[in-house]
Amino acid sequence: MKKCSELIKKKWLINRFKTIFIVVLLISIYIGINVLVQRLELTDIDVTQNKLYTISSESIDKIKNIEKEVIIYFFGFEKNEKIIDLAKQYSKNNSNIIIQNIKITDRPDLMEKYNLQDGDDVIVIQSGDRNKILTSSDLSTYDYTTYEEIDLTEQKLTNSILDITADEKPSIYFLTGHGEYTLESHMIILSEYLKNEVNEVKSLDLLVTNKIPEDCSVLAICSPTEDFKDFETQLIIDYINNGGKIIFLNDPSFKDTLLNVQKILDLFGLSFDNKGILLEEDASKMVMQTPNLIKPDISYTDITKNIASDGGVALLSSSKIDFKEDNEMEELGLSVEKLITSSKTAFYRNNLTITTNTKTNQDEQSEFTIGALISKKIDENTSSKIIVIANNSFATDYQINIAEQRIPCIYLYNNKDLILNAIAYLTNKEDKITIRKDIGSVTYTVTEEQDRLIKVIIFGVPIIIIATGIIVWQVRRRK
Repeated sequence: MKKCSELIKKKWLINRFKTIFIVVLLISIYIGINVLVQRLELTDIDVTQNKLYTISSESIDKIKNIEKEVIIYFFGFEKNEKIIDLAKQYSKNNSNIIIQNIKITDRPDLMEKYNLQDGDDVIVIQSGDRNKILTSSDLSTYDYTTYEEIDLTEQKLTNSILDITADEKPSIYFLTGHGEYTLESHMIILSEYLKNEVNEVKSLDLLVTNKIPEDCSVLAICSPTEDFKDFETQLIIDYINNGGKIIFLNDPSFKDTLLNVQKILDLFGLSFDNKGILLEEDASKMVMQTPNLIKPDISYTDITKNIASDGGVALLSSSKIDFKEDNEMEELGLSVEKLITSSKTAFYRNNLTITTNTKTNQDEQSEFTIGALISKKIDENTSSKIIVIANNSFATDYQINIAEQRIPCIYLYNNKDLILNAIAYLTNKEDKITIRKDIGSVTYTVTEEQDRLIKVIIFGVPIIIIATGIIVWQVRRRK
């Protein structure tokens, strides 16, 4: 006992115990702080130039007053902490928004409901009986003017939340009964995308309904090959005079003018040239060196502003749009905004017996209008709008061969976005926010190597300092 007492009194042993105690205490404090921070789920400090990991004040203002419960399911994002951390900020700004990061196989009910497969990277945003699905490919795009990747995560999440919590769904009616492309046979993919954009999508046969439904937000007319009946024409004219919105897509039919269809188009001062197609001579304006599969010029408008810098669209066997003289357009109360035009090297051919791919004396060369937005002033309080595109194939399921694969035209370039943006514009449902964060110009991006270095600094440096202190103390003690 006496020996133990004397041993404890020795100065070197007391100092050693003090050192060990301090080391253990510091390590315990360090671990405790880390555990506390993880439990509190404090927001990380975003040092990137474009705030890639922080939702903007614009998003916060839009979502903070949402009273409906919104559940955001993340499937296949277990290893993507960046997106999950961003999503959690929605919950912090509105407790009605719930984030669930789960394995897809843990929810067989959702797998069946949304037709998901194991291995899918999918985000499902759900509120009540409404839902919207985003895939990982929806979360970014590529700017072909700056050659940089653009992050769309916040834009897509915020707009999806706003869409599914909106009080009303727009109703899109596709006219049938005149040889048009139908939702059931040619535009199945578009129909599904429109539903995913939180729209009601329906077919409309005026011979059956004898009226255009009051809830019609947009009337879609897709390449009729037979003329409208007189009473159908009058129904559409009345719809226009009441401020109706129309999207008219038209593939060349190589037939004579449909008189009643033209009567509708005359209200907007335009006509489609149905007896020819546009061809390209510039290889950079073609797809797969195919002269009739062209990449036209895209104007920078509210409808096309992102598409204009993102690789454009691909149109198959497009026609062109002709307008009345300017004074006639003005008398009709019309204003025109061009969306799509052909390049200067394109030419229009209406003699399809010519097989050469180069321009001949029979062909017309110019910058032709292919797509436009026309607004018609009805009275001081009412206006009607129509978006016309002298091509319909771009928005269909029609498949073409590319690199030994058959790809639907709607998936080429930004074709899908063009048709969805056009309809969203007419329903006044274009993106409430447009936040495109430039991934290519951040001032600090953590790579895998940098991540390892940071961890070495965080964990290694304190250990080195402590070990160095112990060694110095031991050396001095022995002296």
